[in-house]
Amino acid sequence: MNAKELIKLNNKKRKELTKENEEYYDNMLVYIRTSVSVSEQQAEELLMELLDHLIDAQAEGKRAEEVFGENLKTYCDEMIKQLPKEPLKSTAFFISFLLLQLASLMAIVNGVGNIAVHYFRDSSQTVYTGTAIVTFVIVAVIISLDVFLLLKWIQKSVYKIKNKIKDFFLLFVLIFVSLAGMVFLPKLIPPFGYVIEVGGFLYLAAGAVTLIVLRWLNSKYQITK
Repeated sequence: MNAKELIKLNNKKRKELTKENEEYYDNMLVYIRTSVSVSEQQAEELLMELLDHLIDAQAEGKRAEEVFGENLKTYCDEMIKQLPKEPLKSTAFFISFLLLQLASLMAIVNGVGNIAVHYFRDSSQTVYTGTAIVTFVIVAVIISLDVFLLLKWIQKSVYKIKNKIKDFFLLFVLIFVSLAGMVFLPKLIPPFGYVIEVGGFLYLAAGAVTLIVLRWLNSKYQITK
């Protein structure tokens, strides 16, 4: 089974756990899944193996703590060390595919926005390709960093005492800084590159075609399986 099928089976089999054991296992699941460096397939296979082991132990009247121990973080860290790392080539290809999806969505949004503003306010649709590319790179880097930080934050929060006020403040700061960076950093880039006078329509067409092609490739080859 691939990772997607294992996730569905995992969701189904977890219903067999008692409330206490399910809460214990869910913490284990979140901690392992948010370990960004490990192979997703291997992580899901490990989680299924641990779940089967826990279900069997539960049938014998055992609690999760008796099976995996009280210090679950240490246990999970040991399991993660034994998992094979995701190949660098596969990771780079996967990230590139996601970034292309992001680029196509950004192009569609920019295209619709530019066209709407042009017809309501008769504004220029001039686009500088160099500036557009650098802007996309900036936004992509900020979003990628946000995803990485959020995953690490979720992982660390599994086995520590939660402080809702502190967590909300940190999340607010991350969102505020990220949005400010995506809005103001591109404004510092001087216009350069090939000039396109119908940028709105070009953005919309290019984004829509790219998104359709990517969806077709994903359905055919299950890139984000």
